[in-house]
Amino acid sequence: MQSPSANDLITLARAREAVLRKDEPPASIAVAPLACRGTQRPWEGTLTRKPWEHQVTAAIPHLETPETLPVLLELLALQTVRPYVLILDTGSSPDVVRRLEALRRPDVEIHYLRAHAFAHSSAPVTTAMDVAFALCRTPHLFCTHSDVFPRRRDLLEWLLGLCREDQPVVGYEMSPRPDINGWRNVVSHTCTMLHMPTMRRIGATWSFERYWESGEARPQQGGYPDTEQPFDRCIRRAGIYPYLIGHDENYVRYTDANIDHVRSLSGLRLYDRAGELHRGCETNLKRVLGEAKARLQAWRKEAIRGA
Repeated sequence: MQSPSANDLITLARAREAVLRKDEPPASIAVAPLACRGTQRPWEGTLTRKPWEHQVTAAIPHLETPETLPVLLELLALQTVRPYVLILDTGSSPDVVRRLEALRRPDVEIHYLRAHAFAHSSAPVTTAMDVAFALCRTPHLFCTHSDVFPRRRDLLEWLLGLCREDQPVVGYEMSPRPDINGWRNVVSHTCTMLHMPTMRRIGATWSFERYWESGEARPQQGGYPDTEQPFDRCIRRAGIYPYLIGHDENYVRYTDANIDHVRSLSGLRLYDRAGELHRGCETNLKRVLGEAKARLQAWRKEAIRGA
């Protein structure tokens, strides 16, 4: 098979750009600063309510699960404290990218990572979380997944009441790892609220490179270290311990009063497409989405009554 020429690659790139341009957001929510030329402060964009005028930002790393996002975004929009949202895509296909751009709103930013290689299977997510840290312009950051659906309208309000300067990390314990104790008392990013002035003060990051170069990294084992270990090392070195509100689990649908979690949806689609775990996860997803949509109907009525 003949390799494509440079001209072929340029033509392909231009074709893709032309398709994506069809889904560009309207000028009222155009991306700053280039599209906002002519305004007095183009770097601040054209939004009436700026990102930093919200109380909390929600960060959602994403990979090839676009069907969950419309439901999740509305569940977040109907929270008693409505967040500013960052969707951080870690390498989805062009077709999914087009679907993501259709979700861009004044309070929903879409960002894309297009790395050619990662040194660790969890590095796409840790990189996305470091981007979220850089883009968070609010006092608090809510860290979650694209397969985690709130079950209470006041979830963010409740978490904000728990998360403060003297208790700056609130969330679920990460899922267990066999024959390893390093996961215990480690906060996940399933449903976690962070006090960002504290995170910035201590220089917290999610970077695996920083974790490995610290000299404190544990040996690589199956499924460990995971996304959470680099961040956990940062907060513990600063003398900060998370306030845990629950315990995550592996490869099951996890439901409690706060969340409904279709565990490992993206990972199973990527690594176990033909496996039994993936089939079970997809079955759970249908049920979870159905229940979430029913919940949305009730929340819409509640929001109208309270308006």
